[in-house]
Amino acid sequence: MLAVIVALTMLGSGCQYAKTVLAKDKVNQGAIKYNQGHNKEAQDFFKDATETDPAYTVAWLYYGATLVKDYKKEIDEAKKKEIATHALEVYNKALTLAKNNCVAVDNALSYMATIYDDLNDVEHWRQTMEERATNSCTKKEAQAQSYYSIGVKYWQCSYDETTRYQDKLAKDPFHYRNMDYAAALPDKQKAEACVAKGFENLEKAMRIDPEYVEAMFYKGLLYREQQKLTKEEAKRKELGQMAEKIAKDASALQKQKEAAAAQKQEQEQAAPKG
Repeated sequence: MLAVIVALTMLGSGCQYAKTVLAKDKVNQGAIKYNQGHNKEAQDFFKDATETDPAYTVAWLYYGATLVKDYKKEIDEAKKKEIATHALEVYNKALTLAKNNCVAVDNALSYMATIYDDLNDVEHWRQTMEERATNSCTKKEAQAQSYYSIGVKYWQCSYDETTRYQDKLAKDPFHYRNMDYAAALPDKQKAEACVAKGFENLEKAMRIDPEYVEAMFYKGLLYREQQKLTKEEAKRKELGQMAEKIAKDASALQKQKEAAAAQKQEQEQAAPKG
């Protein structure tokens, strides 16, 4: 086999073929080491594969996975950020090479989103999740999950702001937050913008999957955020009722799903074994 590869390197197109064969062999050896838990050895094989055939997308994806493992166990924050940044570069390279390879595209985008999340880089995380949600390669379920995750992050954004202005003596957890004075107004505007974007993304998730229970629950929580930001008592009451209704609907739907899953399991267990 080695003689054949050497011979092929002497030919024009054969040179690239030989590089691809060698790179695949390195990836296979790396995969064995990776599955055995030898991350450093696996990383060396995958890195060699990217250098042998820089156009081999799979090699970049595997190399990136070993870098993710490295930074997740790194204690030193500066070193962790350095490795994570390198992993992003590797996955960006894989994404560029992937083109219409949907498995590779989704793999790269998913890992990139994870890395940005670990780095607390919310803006780039959100951009990556939006790219995943709108990418033609992404399956419907993953699109809905992406929009849902973005919506939850926007809820968190509003929750963080309204919690800062919470009256700890108030009995109502959803009481009005006084954020109308000059120093607090930017925080209120930020919270309101996050609520609006949260609704937008959760509704996108629910258009794809109308029975997305978790998205329904968080939509209810966004109504609660609106309630905190609203001074007029009549409107606050209306928002509270909307939050309660969607929470009730979500709970009922969750119970239906659980009952259907239990029934299916019983039927499968009762079915005659061939």
